[in-house]
Amino acid sequence: MHREVFTFLLAFLLSVLAIEPLKRYQKRRRIGQYIREEGPDLHNYKTGTPTAAGIVFIPIALAVASIFAFRAEILIVVLAGILFGLIGLVDDISKIVKRNASGLSGKRKLALQLVSAAFIVFLIQLINPHTHIEIPFLGKIGLGFAYYPISAVIIAGMSNAVNLTDGVDGLAASVYIFSLAPMLALPVWQNGLIAPISGALAGFLWYNWFPASIFMGDTGSLSLGGIMAVIFALDGREGFLIFFGLMFLVEMFSVIIQVFSFKVFGRRVFKMSPIHHHFELSNWKESKIAFRFSLIAFIGAVFGLLSW
Repeated sequence: MHREVFTFLLAFLLSVLAIEPLKRYQKRRRIGQYIREEGPDLHNYKTGTPTAAGIVFIPIALAVASIFAFRAEILIVVLAGILFGLIGLVDDISKIVKRNASGLSGKRKLALQLVSAAFIVFLIQLINPHTHIEIPFLGKIGLGFAYYPISAVIIAGMSNAVNLTDGVDGLAASVYIFSLAPMLALPVWQNGLIAPISGALAGFLWYNWFPASIFMGDTGSLSLGGIMAVIFALDGREGFLIFFGLMFLVEMFSVIIQVFSFKVFGRRVFKMSPIHHHFELSNWKESKIAFRFSLIAFIGAVFGLLSW
């Protein structure tokens, strides 16, 4: 536990110190976030806010984890973080160059995510061959060859889920911390990653809590989602994302439900999706959304601990 406390504090401090100059540089160069036109009008004032802080706190988290918890599994998670982070970085740069929020097309982004996820699944099989997914309270379910594409889809899907959650100040980072930090109560190898990632995210929250002075960008959110999924995929525990990734899955499925309902029935289930926008348009403050979603994420993680 001493190592986890040290790596958390180290990643936190480095993140706080490194994000400030990135923020100042972007302000001097007038580089910033472009807000989606289909998003809520409440966010228009955020246009121009510095972005892509993930380019700083993700390498910090992964470097600290690699140095103080070196093992093969950690290196695979680090690689996953780099691959998905690079996809996000290309997307962020594309938005800045185009001067709008479109970035990479959805199809291109998904294709890159699936290819990256498939490569990570291949690497996992080299050090821990398995074709099962463990479901909380139910045990291991053998899937045979079908495991490989299913695991890749889960990894890519979780990357997108965290990305979709990143739409309110402090939301994605705080939900992520409260989703994984409870695992520190378990004597598992994953703690070597969770502590520095949580620390780096806490450092990012220093600037991102409402009102945010910098955003993580797709560089951060896509990387974080890939990291979370691979942390569980390495042991065949993707099923535990039901609890440990609860709020991210709620956000993702709110979009799926909204799109399906509108296309099939011509009606919207939510005022706007992802679901955090629904509550925002219901007059919830951004800080209230971040706090309540994080609390639910923590409760879900506690159930995950009970089922471990």
